[in-house]
Amino acid sequence: VAGLIGGGAVAALWPSGGSSAGGSAKFSSEQVNDAKKDVCGAVVLARQAVANNMHMKKPDPENPVAQLAVAANARLSLTAGAAYLRGRLEADPATPQDIVDSTQKMAGALERLNLSYLVGQPNTEREQLGHDLDSHITALGKLCQ
Repeated sequence: VAGLIGGGAVAALWPSGGSSAGGSAKFSSEQVNDAKKDVCGAVVLARQAVANNMHMKKPDPENPVAQLAVAANARLSLTAGAAYLRGRLEADPATPQDIVDSTQKMAGALERLNLSYLVGQPNTEREQLGHDLDSHITALGKLCQ
């Protein structure tokens, strides 16, 4: 109970929304443009990291360690991409809300895809998650033009 009361007190004192990401109305147009450029650059970098690692050439089938290393790098790129995107949003509070929302969706899609691999879901489920991720990337591509 004390934790709930303490948590409520902290929440009441915290600036609205907790994070100022997406509050572009209180920033200059230069700050908004810089934040947009930074977050959009992060989206491209995260997408490239995932694409590079998810499409690595399969190693020798007789070498299980090499196969595991390729799979681990692919999963790491999904986790790192999501964390990097969220970190850039946190560092860039002037980011326009539409880009914040789409970037959060992309980060969530990266995490869901990673967990799908880790729990061994069937390819059919991962295919849908991949399509969802692609749609978020496409949406961000349009927003970041």
